[in-house]
Order: sequence, then structure tokens, then C-alpha cells
Amino acid sequence: MKHLLIVDDNDKYARILDEYYKNLGYTIDRAVDGAGGYSAVKEKGLEHYQVIVTDITMETQMAGLTMLKRLYKEGYRGMVVVASTGFDVPLAKPLTRCFLGRMGIDYLVPKTTVLSGKLEYYPMAFFSKPIMDFREIESEHKIA
Repeated sequence: MKHLLIVDDNDKYARILDEYYKNLGYTIDRAVDGAGGYSAVKEKGLEHYQVIVTDITMETQMAGLTMLKRLYKEGYRGMVVVASTGFDVPLAKPLTRCFLGRMGIDYLVPKTTVLSGKLEYYPMAFFSKPIMDFREIESEHKIA
């Protein structure tokens, strides 16, 4: 079974992401902030979630980047997808890809594509084209 954790404080985005990934066969858990996401991973084990989809900025004490830093330090090796609204402005995607790629994040998803229901996955390589089908990513990362 494929397990995915959504970490987002926005119910609308979380609901869209939940439906999208359920249609791809994932069992979904959700946390509304980084602290809840961190707790979920620690409770279920570092190997439980093959994928974490997180916002990086949330109105809480522990945002997505802090959660990810802690999980990586403790040995999490699954795939990380960041879905955030801040990447939809000019020049933000290339600059953010440079920054996030160094943090171990695998893909960037602008939230405008989440709202449309047609998610675009930007690999962290600076000049890579977006991937439009998550099944292609699953195949590449050998997620069964």
C-alpha cells in the first residue's frame, strides 16, 4: 500500500491534494502544520510515508521547512513535494528550485496548478521541464 502525508494548513488545498492522490491509490494522512507532520512521521515510522506533500509556509510555530530539516536529520528518505503559493510569481520558480534543491526537496508544485486540478511537478534541476503526470514520477522513484 502507498502512504502519503499532506501537511498544509489550508483546508481547500489539502482537500484537492487528498482527492488527487487518493485517485492514484494512496492512503492519505493529513497534518495542519509542521509539528503535526513531524509527529505523524515519528509515530508511524520514518519508512511509512513514501511521499510527503507539504506547504513550506504555515501560520504556526513549525513550518514545512523546519519539519523537513528535522525529518531529514533523523533519517527520512522518502520523496518530498512542496506545494506552495509563493512560486507563482515571475522568477520565483527558478530561484526557489535552486534553494529547495539543496534542502533535499524533490519537486515543486505551484498551488495555482493544484487549484486547477492539473498539478505540475517541477524537478529541482534548474532547467528541467515540469512533469504533468505523477505516475511518471512514481515510476522513476520506484513507488509501488
